[in-house]
Amino acid sequence: MMSFSNETHRKIEQFAKEQAQHYLEEAEMTYLEKLRARTNQTKHKIGRKLARFKSSSDQAQEARNDMILYMSDYMNDLISQGLSEEEAFEKARDKLAASGDSDFQADLHERFRQYYENRDPADYEAVGLFYGGFLFLGVAIGSLIGFLTSGGVPAFMQNGWIYTLVGTGVGAIIGIGLGEISHALISMKRK
Repeated sequence: MMSFSNETHRKIEQFAKEQAQHYLEEAEMTYLEKLRARTNQTKHKIGRKLARFKSSSDQAQEARNDMILYMSDYMNDLISQGLSEEEAFEKARDKLAASGDSDFQADLHERFRQYYENRDPADYEAVGLFYGGFLFLGVAIGSLIGFLTSGGVPAFMQNGWIYTLVGTGVGAIIGIGLGEISHALISMKRK
């Protein structure tokens, strides 16, 4: 992959950020149209999740990254054909804008449409529950082990609180780690 100037790289990232949002919004509308057939309870639940999803999610970052990759590849092709970096950027920006009609756009639209078609909110809810459950379990077990190994109530006020604190921290880390494993398993199940 050809290396671009910092200014062009910044322009590509800004363009990708703006355009990815357009692709996400169009895919979201298709998804919401399909949700109208479901119950009101599910519809409201998805609406709340989509509001949080808009610009800060992994999918939004993935959309930006895809846009950067498409744009960089296309610009490299244009530069190899003799265009300057600035000319290549302008041409790629015009061709990849969400309001246009190119093969790149069709591919991105299809990817986002498939994402929303296959998106199951129960997966995201399960991930959150696993994280929370494992975190609480890890903190509780770690605190208890730290407390008991420090000597219990009599030793707690001297140095026992340090063992309890260390046990709590280790338990939290273990809980988050188990949450990440469950997140990975759910993600692999979706693919």
